[in-house]
Amino acid sequence: MYITTVIPIARGIPFDTLSYYVQEELSAGTLITIPFGKQTIHGIVTETVTIAEAKGMIKSASFTLKKVKTVLGIVPSIQAAALALADTSALTLTPIGTLASNVIPQTLFDYINGEKIITEEVVTDEPATSSFEESVTLGPTAERVDHYKRLIRTAFAAKKSVVFTAPTIRSLERFKTLLEKGITNHVVVMHSKTTKKQLRSSFSALKSSERPLVIFATPSFLVLPRIDIGILIAEDESQGLYHTSDRYKSDLRIFIKSYAERLGLKLIWGDTLPRFATLKRLDADHVARTYVPDKLTVVPVEPYRTVLPNEVIEIIRHAQKKGRRLYVYANRKGVAPLSRCSDCGTIVNCEECSLPMVLRNKITADGESIRSFSCSHCAATLPSTHTCTYCGSWNITPSAIGTESIRDEIIGIVGAESVVTIDDDLTPDSTSIQSLITESDKLKFVVIIGTIKVLPYLKQIHYSLFPFFDRLLSTPSLYTTENVLRLVMECNERSSEGVLAFSRDPEFPFTKQLDTQKINAIIHDELTLRSELGYPPFGSIIKVSLTVPEGYRQSTIEKVTEFFGDIDITMMPVRRISQGSMKVLLVWIIPAATTYIEEEGPTLSSFLQSLRFPYLIEENPERL
Repeated sequence: MYITTVIPIARGIPFDTLSYYVQEELSAGTLITIPFGKQTIHGIVTETVTIAEAKGMIKSASFTLKKVKTVLGIVPSIQAAALALADTSALTLTPIGTLASNVIPQTLFDYINGEKIITEEVVTDEPATSSFEESVTLGPTAERVDHYKRLIRTAFAAKKSVVFTAPTIRSLERFKTLLEKGITNHVVVMHSKTTKKQLRSSFSALKSSERPLVIFATPSFLVLPRIDIGILIAEDESQGLYHTSDRYKSDLRIFIKSYAERLGLKLIWGDTLPRFATLKRLDADHVARTYVPDKLTVVPVEPYRTVLPNEVIEIIRHAQKKGRRLYVYANRKGVAPLSRCSDCGTIVNCEECSLPMVLRNKITADGESIRSFSCSHCAATLPSTHTCTYCGSWNITPSAIGTESIRDEIIGIVGAESVVTIDDDLTPDSTSIQSLITESDKLKFVVIIGTIKVLPYLKQIHYSLFPFFDRLLSTPSLYTTENVLRLVMECNERSSEGVLAFSRDPEFPFTKQLDTQKINAIIHDELTLRSELGYPPFGSIIKVSLTVPEGYRQSTIEKVTEFFGDIDITMMPVRRISQGSMKVLLVWIIPAATTYIEEEGPTLSSFLQSLRFPYLIEENPERL
């Protein structure tokens, strides 16, 4: 007699895993049917142990174990996925059932059950390291597409299918358009916006096609019932959108790597500039000499007291005369993401959660524009007439410029009809962004102002402008250097005539290396600095967050401090969850070895569970 742990595959099940007893030992990844209430549902076995090994769990259980109803068999890809889920769960501390819901769709099991494609082939518990290969490709989109085409031709010649994945549907569809020429009849597309009819057609092609296929699928459709897959291409490697949207924020790139390894696939990561940690891990941190922002010019700027440097204003006026299309990059939304007292330097912070407040324009029902300070975290507001909380001065001035300030300044130069602004507030979804971009394409001269979210939509741009380049380098992130370099390279690819970075300090080491196109020096210096500080990939930064009632704040802080003991931890400023809330967010930053989560994670997770408050453990977060 055995006890098996099962991932339930059905909507509305409030448990990540369930336990049942079974007469025979089942391999991880075995498909079964199990009773749940009055219904029978599908499940995937993740682990099977003997009754003796599970004696403690059985005695302490508050429920009666039920018997597995039917053992259906094994689908190799799902068995590999179950093993990869276990690997990922151990490395991210995310419940295995939660991970499964992000990579295995319900429709897959409906199809498997209906088509009867269960086999008896078993994937070993050990990764297929003999055939697994991992590499990275970087550079402009055209170069990466040419590389992918060669890979597809090679795979087809070897009678192997190719899976192409990307974190967004837009990116997936974009690469599909670039790669499908000549093989349209052998292309399958699967993502959350695919209709049921299209999914049935795709599953039918997966089953019936005797020829290799190119399967374009988002990570949520990555586990496919196809046995001839030989290559897995994962695009946009650096995108944070590979993190799940649930409270665990699990990195699905970990699952993708483990899944490819379990199946013995050839895994290729692609991006304009992959993460430095990935380049280092795959011994690809020395890039080709041709990988340079050849259209970049660093423009020194003189001191100025206007919103935009005079040099930027001159470029915009010149572009208007010549009929050139411009993209002006803004790092923040709003009128001013940061404001401070000019007399004492005190920053305008939220009175509820202590975070800097954003100065924004609000349009009233009468069409009147009113400015006010707004907190992006808890939505608290302050009037624009707010005075300094430290010295009482009314002399509050913007210290950082947002999209709305840039827009108002440029409208004063060229007129509103030639200016388009895109950010999270003004264009909250892809439909509104695409609509604005489509309208702007009709204009010979246009200035598109936007944050990084506009980049995938840009086309027919002559020049990209960074009016406040120095401020990009002060972003509080572990990955500022690589993010800025990637941003420059992407703008260099999308701009037909030039990229202009306006800097008050062109002699700053990073800016000078960029201007002289010493990309390998930038990568080398950044990795050397990370090595000295113990940052990724040479160490890990663990971020622990706890949401606790105000009354438990001090006792929780004391317990956490006692748990970590002599470990050097840093506690971030406490802030409220929302305006008027009686709950606060406690955050600690812990420098650790790269193996910390795998070795100490379960102990840390058990301790946080014992506090009985919602918690989150993040490894190497984008922002601290």
